[in-house]
Amino acid sequence: MLTYVIFGVLLLGAVLILITHSYKPNTARSWVIAIVSASIAWVASFVLRLYLPADIPLMTWHAESSFADPLALAIDYINWPFLVAILSMAVAVLLTDTTRMEAGITPYSWLRVLTITALNLISILAANPLTMAISWMLIDLVDILSLLQLSSASQLGSKITSAFGIRLLSTFMLVFATANTWRIDPVQVGYAQIANASIYFLMAAGLRLGVLPLNLPFLDSPELRRGSGILFRLMPAASALVLIAQMQDEFLHFDKTFSTVVQVLTLIAAFYSAVMWMTRESSFEARPYWVVALSAFAVQSALNGHPGASRVWGLGLLLSGSLLFLFDPPIRRIMFLPLIGLIGFTGLPYTLAASGWQGLLPEWINFTWVIMVLTHAFLVIGYLRFLFRSESTVTGLEKYARITFPLGLVILIQTILVLNLAGWPGVLTTGSLPGSGISLFIVLVALVLGWKFGFDKASTKLPQTIPFYRLLSLMISSLRQFLSLAWVSTAFRKLFIALSSLGAFFNQIIEGDGGVLWSLVFIVILSIIFLSLGGRS
Repeated sequence: MLTYVIFGVLLLGAVLILITHSYKPNTARSWVIAIVSASIAWVASFVLRLYLPADIPLMTWHAESSFADPLALAIDYINWPFLVAILSMAVAVLLTDTTRMEAGITPYSWLRVLTITALNLISILAANPLTMAISWMLIDLVDILSLLQLSSASQLGSKITSAFGIRLLSTFMLVFATANTWRIDPVQVGYAQIANASIYFLMAAGLRLGVLPLNLPFLDSPELRRGSGILFRLMPAASALVLIAQMQDEFLHFDKTFSTVVQVLTLIAAFYSAVMWMTRESSFEARPYWVVALSAFAVQSALNGHPGASRVWGLGLLLSGSLLFLFDPPIRRIMFLPLIGLIGFTGLPYTLAASGWQGLLPEWINFTWVIMVLTHAFLVIGYLRFLFRSESTVTGLEKYARITFPLGLVILIQTILVLNLAGWPGVLTTGSLPGSGISLFIVLVALVLGWKFGFDKASTKLPQTIPFYRLLSLMISSLRQFLSLAWVSTAFRKLFIALSSLGAFFNQIIEGDGGVLWSLVFIVILSIIFLSLGGRS
């Protein structure tokens, strides 16, 4: 019942905003409708914790249907934290939007917040891959329609097409994995019930997250820099993270060589993204690297046989990331609020991400162990770097904005703390003391060096500070181009152009002055072929 309440208030709020604003525009009224709807859904999500697990049927197929599983939703200890995180993000975005009215935020932006939140909740709570695939298609459709309405859509045509193409490919991979599972077990299809199909589920999630291959499906549009734009860029990753977390333990009974290659590529993607995250000029420029790095943590956990451990890295991506990105304008007096968000992904004992070390680090210290600890430390250093550069003193805010803006950040902090204490059974654990300890030591050393040598300043000082900066920059750029597989799309584009030129050449021959003669030649050739085949028969 509470699940229907959550979806009902979100959709009802969206409909009310659409009707009231179309009939008699009033920005304040539309914001109140949006925040009340999202708040009711947010409170109801915490009450759902008392009724886990639960199943919610949506639609049952006819007996003669090709589909065995009905469309349904399910709530358990794996996807409930993501449900709470998504609704917390929606409430936080609506509250912090009160400081961004000059940036072109309209009631239709809040309508899209409620709509896209409801659609993403369907994909997060999907009880089977078929329900998730349908929700992915709906989300992508709404997403591309929103992107086409951007002010810079005409300049971003190729990027929008690429982002949508990767999303579509991930959906096709999910459908292929489901079909492969149906072929083996047509009675009931769950997430990765058949080991040989699990790799396809993982590839579908990796494509959607931008890890396999490495791609940054983010667009440089003013509307996506703040507020609801952050929500639209982070929310689609939530369902892919749930898909990874739903995998069964030790599921990857696939070709060992292929599994090793995927692990190596994921490791490189995580380390590269962490370095780029730590060295970018602004948090907006670094945002896609944050998503890819923590998504690579989730994929690596699944590849190591601990998909359940990927849950905490996904929650850190959503909650701690939203807390940092919504801290805009960065008001120094309340800088301690996003600083608390470090609890969401530092991995210290008895914090939210402590259990994530189990899936990330091997049992023994080796090269992979070292790279993963370094990657984690770089993410924390980058997070702190963006915070310490927040020196603005904002004036002229309305009185209500002085309350709603920090309140939106507090909502995210409260969610992190609640999930840290009661997210799921066994959430409180010591994790890996060596891993978290060494990562913390690296962060402290980096902070000391930063204060001493000026690393807290803009990244434009890096070329004068780091030896062989140009060589390292060239190596990183080459690595990014290789991992993104952009050279593959370029090769296909050149092949398509060549085939198009060849086709245009033949078309010119056929439709030219000698076209009739060539038509007679083709008719004669076809007649000879048919006559020879008839004579043989």
